[in-house]
Amino acid sequence: MSLFSKPKLTLWPKSKTVELYIDRKENNTLSFDLNLWQKCSDKDLESLILYFKQNKFDSVSVLIPDDVVFTKSFTYDTKIETIDKKEVISLAASLVNFKIDPDALDYKITQVNDKTIIQSFIYDKPKLDQLKENLSVIGVKISQITSVSTAISNTISSIYKQEFFLIYPLNDQEYTLLLSKNNSVYLTINLKGPSLDIQKIVNYSNFYFSSITKKIYIPEGRDLEIITTTEMDKTVYNESQIAQSLSKASNLPLPVLGEISTSITHNTDIIGSPTNISSPKKNMENKKKNILPIIAVFIFTAALASIIIWVVLNRNTSEIETPADTSEIVETTITPTEIPLPTPTIAEIDKTIKIQVLNATDINGQAATVKAMLTKLGFENIAVGNAKTNATENSVSVKSASTSAYFESALVTDFPATYTTDLTKTATYDAVFTIGTDLSTGASATTKVTPTVTKTSTKSATPTEAEE
Repeated sequence: MSLFSKPKLTLWPKSKTVELYIDRKENNTLSFDLNLWQKCSDKDLESLILYFKQNKFDSVSVLIPDDVVFTKSFTYDTKIETIDKKEVISLAASLVNFKIDPDALDYKITQVNDKTIIQSFIYDKPKLDQLKENLSVIGVKISQITSVSTAISNTISSIYKQEFFLIYPLNDQEYTLLLSKNNSVYLTINLKGPSLDIQKIVNYSNFYFSSITKKIYIPEGRDLEIITTTEMDKTVYNESQIAQSLSKASNLPLPVLGEISTSITHNTDIIGSPTNISSPKKNMENKKKNILPIIAVFIFTAALASIIIWVVLNRNTSEIETPADTSEIVETTITPTEIPLPTPTIAEIDKTIKIQVLNATDINGQAATVKAMLTKLGFENIAVGNAKTNATENSVSVKSASTSAYFESALVTDFPATYTTDLTKTATYDAVFTIGTDLSTGASATTKVTPTVTKTSTKSATPTEAEE
């Protein structure tokens, strides 16, 4: 930041208050009892209008809570280069509690090994439009918008380069759990404490990375019970220490640090390094004998020297430990608690579709077994029979990717199979189950088979919902 430039201002609108944070050491926080997510009158906005006018702020960065912007990710079992926005909307529609506006949806495609990850960012457009309208009345422009989870990811990714979970407190009882790596957020979920069951979210991390993510950051001073059967690598973080390590005011919260530090190159070297101060260029070619310029130069030089001396003394007298220092951050291991594995939420499909179950083995009664599984899920239009030829593995052919995703998730333990979307739209059945293994051996309950997509086009890839 230039010596005479205005410090960056961050606005964090919450449900009942508006919090302002200024990127400076002192007098850097303000709070207004105001809800900018609903329409406000000029009288309601009077105090904010006066503040911006008196302090001559004409632009502001905005932090968006994760209940206004939803981060949802999906995986495909093959590599794809493009995807239609309508398909992203159809995948996410059942996971958000508002109607998705195509203009308020953003997404990016990332290829990892043989999989493709679709990261979607879905904004609650009516709320966002109302916020913009209120800020327009105040007379301030939005310079950038950052979600709370993304801002947190920006901060922690400068310290830890691998994938991680982080629990961030929203208030005394509510928390956001996010999964991130390298400034990229893969999923977020809001939880209520103090007992947080995160096992199914931990399981979901395997969709995005080569193994289950075990690194988790826990807020200091919170009496939380983390319920998980996976042995986690737990790190307690302190927001004040992280702020100081970034040479910021110690009272700035984690999301604000990530939002105001977007111009900083995120790497481990920045932790604990002092702020760089550049000396101004001095033009000594035209010296004037007038006393006023001489006084101005003297005052400027004295001020600059004072700042430099302060920085040097502050660096020497108060070495700040980085958040990774074991003397400041407590590394412990969560004791696993034996609990039943939670069942992931599955996007529902039409239960009136036509299904055919074919027994491709010499074992009688297997088609009836699968029919019972499907009936339990709510399907009634099910035809059973014997296949013309024997098979050695289970397979499911369907018409649509959403149908494939549903059955793959719902029957992953009871009927592991290879899934394909090769049924034509004119086919008699919407899904055909072919049984090629002995279902009575119990192998399906203990062995997880990774489904394989046989087609390589976007339409043939089978999406897997990896959300709460």
